[in-house]
Amino acid sequence: MENIYTAYTREINNQTFYFVKKFTSFPEVNDGLQFMDSFAMHHDFFKACSIAKIANENVIENLMNQLNITTEDAKIIPLHKKSSFNHSILRNTHQAFLRLRLAGLNS
Repeated sequence: MENIYTAYTREINNQTFYFVKKFTSFPEVNDGLQFMDSFAMHHDFFKACSIAKIANENVIENLMNQLNITTEDAKIIPLHKKSSFNHSILRNTHQAFLRLRLAGLNS
């Protein structure tokens, strides 16, 4: 038993859709029996693979090469921590003055 994967594109209503098929083949049988195991159609290639239950990265990469799809390089954005004023200090100080004023200790 072996799995055969195919992918192709079609344009529907001016939008490209990806069709992904997974076939299961039995080469041991004289006729080479094949049947479709899963099928998906989606405008996002990776979503189509997910719907067709294809999770193997090598298979997805081979299908991408078959369709001439290139992955975009990720852009790394550095995040720097900024020291900010802690509002809880202000709130706690304000509450302390209110309590002193209510107790009559502060004039």
